[in-house]
Amino acid sequence: MPIGAPINPGRVCWTGENPGIMLKEQPDGPWSALALFFRVAWSPHGAGIALVLYEQPNRKESLPHCNNVVITDNQPMAQFLMADFVAKFGVFGEVPAFANMHYLPVTHASNSGDPVGNRYCEAVASDGLNVDLVWEQLGRPTAIEVPPELSGTGQHTMFSLLVESREAAIFVNGRRLAGAPQPREQAGLQTTTAFLYFAESWISG
Repeated sequence: MPIGAPINPGRVCWTGENPGIMLKEQPDGPWSALALFFRVAWSPHGAGIALVLYEQPNRKESLPHCNNVVITDNQPMAQFLMADFVAKFGVFGEVPAFANMHYLPVTHASNSGDPVGNRYCEAVASDGLNVDLVWEQLGRPTAIEVPPELSGTGQHTMFSLLVESREAAIFVNGRRLAGAPQPREQAGLQTTTAFLYFAESWISG
């Protein structure tokens, strides 16, 4: 594509928001809890939301043993994201929990706070399961364009607005999961494993 060309010729795979939280109890230890939230404005399977929660990432079992679940209002869209994207997002697709995630229907979803301020939250529920994701100590926004060789899938160009979070938490039914965000380098940026991604688009080709 020529420099300055107004149209990207690639195929749009999905666009929306994709904040996440990745926690460890010790910097050199295993991941203690993981979460990704999708608010999709467009995909081949329509729009919707999906919360991917690994309450115990290193355990293959899901319900009723632990909440390794996907809570969504559009299961075909969520399954598309899990198969074509989350499976390729490094640790999210590599941990034992990925193989046996349960899909649950959304009964409530809301967000609060302000990413311009110092706190932002996503709350998602399915019947008796309530999950709250909280990002704090927010940084300045950074517009990023990640080429395929550096993107999570290794196959797509990813455009997004990144806001880093230096303090974050995952709550399940009011109980805070163990761990804290860790330092992370992404596409040459020094950031953390807690992040807000707004205006995110994945383009193939």
